[in-house]
Amino acid sequence: MNRKDSLKHFYADQVEQERVRLMDDLKRTLESRSTELTAKYMEHFTEFIKEVALAQQVGTKGKIAYIQYSMLRTEVLNGAMNVLVEACDSSWLLDRSPVRTYYSAQWAYDCVERMIERLKQTLPSYQGAVTAVELEHVRLQQVALVNRYLVYFIRRCGYLLEDLELHLHMQLEQNFEIRLGEYLDASECVFRLDRRERSIEEIGEELEESNGIAVMYAHFQGLSMAEMECSDLDFRFSRFEHVDLKWTDFQRCMLVGTRWRNCEMDGVNFSDSLIHGADFSGCSLQGAVFRGVVGDMGQPEGLVQGPGYDAVNFKNSNLEGADFRGANLRGANFSGANLVDTLWDNANIDGAIFDDAERRTRLSNTFA
Repeated sequence: MNRKDSLKHFYADQVEQERVRLMDDLKRTLESRSTELTAKYMEHFTEFIKEVALAQQVGTKGKIAYIQYSMLRTEVLNGAMNVLVEACDSSWLLDRSPVRTYYSAQWAYDCVERMIERLKQTLPSYQGAVTAVELEHVRLQQVALVNRYLVYFIRRCGYLLEDLELHLHMQLEQNFEIRLGEYLDASECVFRLDRRERSIEEIGEELEESNGIAVMYAHFQGLSMAEMECSDLDFRFSRFEHVDLKWTDFQRCMLVGTRWRNCEMDGVNFSDSLIHGADFSGCSLQGAVFRGVVGDMGQPEGLVQGPGYDAVNFKNSNLEGADFRGANLRGANFSGANLVDTLWDNANIDGAIFDDAERRTRLSNTFA
């Protein structure tokens, strides 16, 4: 083979195979070291907001609207994965004086290095047509993939950030976001805090004018949204806290990664929505309708493209009389939930967790 054919074979037969192994390595690392990595991240974050608060106390920094995590390809080439962290005002990336620090994602870099080491072992078979220089290109190509796992990891840490009451530690704008992406490139919201005082009429106007997507990553708290029409909207990764949503219509919505904390949702209709990774733990969902929802855990349709979806979480929720007919909830967590008189015709609940048999004594006869 000539050099061109050798490179084509190298990327098609070696790199693609190792890329799949890299994703598995990243996944296993996050699972096996979850407690350790989460603790280290929270230690990093709490120390950083102390620095921000100190800057605000001495008058060198005003209110914070964004904390931006930026992956640096130069750091990867230098043998590390130190992510630049900047606390910015409302001008965001144009802020001339952000408070800066770094977050070490060495755990992710080590996974990439293991991939590179395996690829090194294949180079002799190409008889010099593929050199070690090519491995530097491969290393940089994995930055975008690693970014997906960092987004997934820090977004999961958001559960702990909710309990920090950030507005008590530093001065925040009414809208505050934590974002992650590559340096001076596209980024994704991983946590949002919205402390605006809004009426139900204003919420309704926002939803009506959203064109189906403007409510992604939103934060709703302390509201009454009962009986609202919210169908066909994209609420992915939005957070609802202490919200009255009784009899609200969420049919055909994108609800991936949503969090519902201490919400009243009796009679709410989620029919035909995507609810992968949604967290309904502890909520009142009596008589709620989940007909035809899709919320199976893992990779969608078995495609390995990055982190898989977490299981839908109904732990300790009240699901009495809820309708799950035709739902795909493979791997869902129903531990401690009230499942009296629930309906399950044609539901896929393979691998679902039910650890409270006593509360299942009156399940519908259609349960399988």
